[in-house]
Amino acid sequence: MPTLKIAKESPLHRKLCAMIQSRIRMAQKDRTDQEDIWRKAEERTLAYIPEQEVDRVRRNRRENSGKPTYTTIMLPYSYALLMSAHTYWTSVFFGRSPIHQYSGRHGETEMQIQALEALIDYQVEVGRLLGPYYIWLYDAGKYGVGIMGEYWDVERIAYGQLVEMPDPITGLPVLMQATVDLVGYTGNKNYNINPFDFWRDPRVTMKNYQSGEFCVVLKRMLWNDVQRRAAGGFYMNMDELKKHATARYGDNNSSQLKRPNWATTNLASDAFSFGDVEARAGSEGSHPAAAFAYEFYVDLVPKEWGVGPESFPQKWCFTITEDFGLIIGATPLGMMHGKFPFSVAEPEVEGYAAESRGIPEIVAPLQNTMDWLVNSHFYNVRAALNNQFIVDPSKLVLKDVEAGEPGFIWRLRPEAFGTDIRSIFTQVPVTDVTRTNMTDLQQMFGLGERTLGINDQIMGVLNTGGRKTATEVRTAAGFGTNRLKTNTEYMSAMGFSHHSQKLVQNSQQFYDAQMKLKIVGDLAMGAGPGFISVSPDIIMGFFNFVTVDGTLPVDRTAQANLWKDMMSNLRMMPPQVAMGFDWVKIFTWVGSLAGLKNINQFKVQIMPPGMDMTNGVGAGNVIPMPGGGPKALPGANSSTVSGNNALAPPPPAY
Repeated sequence: MPTLKIAKESPLHRKLCAMIQSRIRMAQKDRTDQEDIWRKAEERTLAYIPEQEVDRVRRNRRENSGKPTYTTIMLPYSYALLMSAHTYWTSVFFGRSPIHQYSGRHGETEMQIQALEALIDYQVEVGRLLGPYYIWLYDAGKYGVGIMGEYWDVERIAYGQLVEMPDPITGLPVLMQATVDLVGYTGNKNYNINPFDFWRDPRVTMKNYQSGEFCVVLKRMLWNDVQRRAAGGFYMNMDELKKHATARYGDNNSSQLKRPNWATTNLASDAFSFGDVEARAGSEGSHPAAAFAYEFYVDLVPKEWGVGPESFPQKWCFTITEDFGLIIGATPLGMMHGKFPFSVAEPEVEGYAAESRGIPEIVAPLQNTMDWLVNSHFYNVRAALNNQFIVDPSKLVLKDVEAGEPGFIWRLRPEAFGTDIRSIFTQVPVTDVTRTNMTDLQQMFGLGERTLGINDQIMGVLNTGGRKTATEVRTAAGFGTNRLKTNTEYMSAMGFSHHSQKLVQNSQQFYDAQMKLKIVGDLAMGAGPGFISVSPDIIMGFFNFVTVDGTLPVDRTAQANLWKDMMSNLRMMPPQVAMGFDWVKIFTWVGSLAGLKNINQFKVQIMPPGMDMTNGVGAGNVIPMPGGGPKALPGANSSTVSGNNALAPPPPAY
């Protein structure tokens, strides 16, 4: 939407900068401790331990001298639990077809539901919404919160090319440069937001951030992106922006998680590096390479903020530079759903905490205990491997003793010649007192499974403790999925449902085209051509998102085997059952369950009696077989089209 024009030196600009800065500073100050928790969660996920001085000495000895030495390690237990939970969540959310399923709220027809689901599925595929979904759920498990932004995008594609065109004066062909400007994808888009770059009103919890006064996102934009936004009318004060580009020196979120390097954003473009200083001072190239800005979304009363005469609160978006010195965007949000354009997902069912906990934070005490058990055991084993001796220095060459190399040779002093060697040195007995640590480690694994409900079956590991029946394995896996089922339903209700509703309302507000889209879901198989014409009128109405029930999709192989057994006993079924179902469609459905993607290509199309095939031949849908084709079957009363072969109707009997 076009931005409100606010001059930098105006009193309104100074007032808005002060009001925005005070709120952003308040939100940043309140979240300092939480950022330390997120950094530790990142390091536990990476199984990272800060290297101490002793570990550094051992590493240098191992790399430079080739001597194997012990290194302190961290078990990737938090990572294993996180990925197991993430795999379960993605299997539940994205195992449906389509991902976003709807039902009519006030009597909307099935055709309207089909059209809406086809449009949203088109946006998921073409708009590449699925990738951010995976990261959204991954952030929810790692940090305790996943944040995703939504917006309606009208993609503009501009490309240049060299073409030969006649010269208007001479008429000779000359090579000229042409630019083609096209409109690309139009629809919903989403993007992931690093939790370190998102701030909410600290007076409300993260899950209730929509009830707060404001929320903030730190945007890192290359200069070309800034220019695109300015060309679309979203930004103003572009000449002043060149003076307010801040210089940053990377992100301090985690010392180990490698992030994109934005430390060179204070550098100018290439045009700033060549030529005369005075000549380039006013050139188009004298601009920073990137810009940092806060997108400040606020629920305000326009009359109080000085941006309008209205006295009823409404959502606005301000874009202000990181130094709080320049506002480059000020516009009403303009979304029909009336919400902040973000969706938050939290896996922990907690109603009153400011921030929910992630999996690494929940299992941190168990992780620390397991690391100590493993490291202390291996340290003791290493001490036991190095033989310890008490020697008589007057009888042995101490240089040989101190060498400590495997397969050692110790030389005796001349005065020890002929002496009993057993009286010169003796070995100190060493007992491995940490032998039971590995048994205790298994107990800690069990505590972790009981804490989160992620057992060996969910991790894909079958417990080898004796023979197990299929019922025992299925029951153990079922108990674990029941624990995860509640978290999945909670994320569906508080995150996915709100996000899906915003996708629908954005489409109803901004979609103005008419496209023929593929029908998706269970109705696609019996929908004839398989396509539906989607116009703005057909998607109008009120729709409910069919929430995810939290259970894993049914095993397709087991389901196909069940259908196979039922179809094999078809002749034994009562006539009412056998005649009450369309077994041709059931056969096609079973084939799709078994993984056959092209079974409909072999389906025989029955033409109605008396139908003229002339139109089909003219359209290229019916091609006669060479040699006249097969003869009609005696007594046939209908024509059959199978693939490209056609059987003509039999001649009438006189």
